[in-house]
Amino acid sequence: MKEQRRPLILLRPVPRSTPVHRLWAGTKILAAVALSVVVSFIPSWTALGIMAIVLLAGVLAARIPRGVVPSIPWWVFAFLAVGAVLNVAGGGLTSYVRALLLGVCLLVLASLVGWTTSLSQLVDALPVLLSPLRLLRLPVDEWVTVCALALRMLPTIRGELRMLFAARRLRGRPGIRRPTRWWPELIDTVGAVASVSMRQVRDLGDALSVRGSRPVVRTRPRLGVGDAVTVVVVSAACAAIVMWG
Repeated sequence: MKEQRRPLILLRPVPRSTPVHRLWAGTKILAAVALSVVVSFIPSWTALGIMAIVLLAGVLAARIPRGVVPSIPWWVFAFLAVGAVLNVAGGGLTSYVRALLLGVCLLVLASLVGWTTSLSQLVDALPVLLSPLRLLRLPVDEWVTVCALALRMLPTIRGELRMLFAARRLRGRPGIRRPTRWWPELIDTVGAVASVSMRQVRDLGDALSVRGSRPVVRTRPRLGVGDAVTVVVVSAACAAIVMWG
């Protein structure tokens, strides 16, 4: 019996009651941005090791199960193997491996934020995080509204795409076996996705027109001991990367 692949699930939190889940969403976003920026500018082995330790501690503290990790298709490993062979021939295998590990660390970091933070928490944290830009007289409320609508529409679009792919499988076309059919199939898929997206945008526009404009609500963040510990740990990790990286 063929093993069923685990799908890629984005921005769907894992239901747990852990210290990482109870952190303020803004703390997790700032910590992720700080680590990403520092490691991207200093992608040394030391920096990657420190970031891997921080991520491992975060995953263990959040009690993330193995089942949330999607199944990786074989062609991804084949693509990486071809890249490794080309870099071996060119003498850049070390840089290739470091770049690959950096990408994996950044992906795990972003996934950890998504696994432990709900969309509503992200939306509530945006006005607080972008509030310093008000001093520059930038349209922060408009940006927050657009980001909030985009985040809240993701589950709906995800459900529509799942129905679209399920309908495609019911048509008896589970895969594209001939290379000559790749381009027509791609055009059909893009057209269907665009049609679904336009319908969602139209319905959302009608709902906003009926409701009318409302001011952006800025809630006061609830910071605790976990947020302070996270700031200390991430600051220490970034300082260690800068000093010893």
